[in-house]
Amino acid sequence: MGLGSVRIRVVTSRDEISGLEAEEKAVHLAFRPSDRDLFSLVKTCPEIELLQLPASSYEGLSKFIRMYLASSGIHLVKGDVSGHWHDLNNYFVIPAYVLEKINELKVQGRTEEEIIGEITHIRKISPDMILHLLHSSFLTSGPERPRMNKV
Repeated sequence: MGLGSVRIRVVTSRDEISGLEAEEKAVHLAFRPSDRDLFSLVKTCPEIELLQLPASSYEGLSKFIRMYLASSGIHLVKGDVSGHWHDLNNYFVIPAYVLEKINELKVQGRTEEEIIGEITHIRKISPDMILHLLHSSFLTSGPERPRMNKV
């Protein structure tokens, strides 16, 4: 059984948070969220595992919010959804072939830096996201693999 794609729900305004599906596991906030927005996101999407923020928003998060997200089991990642058109699709998709390539490089014993370098040439994905995928259970197939908004 091959690896599935990962879908990341792209949210462009705080008004969209209340309309998210409770099952969302990965979300990218394309705006600078307030603490209230983040609490609302966690309440609306109790199964969220991954939150991606642009660099400017990521750097502006308070230590308290970082600790709150970590204690809620949410992995915080810095990066953008390059090339994504929200008007056409609410999801940014990391295709299965990218996960398979990360896994292949990992099996070959490549360093994190080498993997990041090669994957960013294949697809515009942030280094933090690549590291998250590299160390997550997305690279395993079978029943133990989490169901993270797969396509």
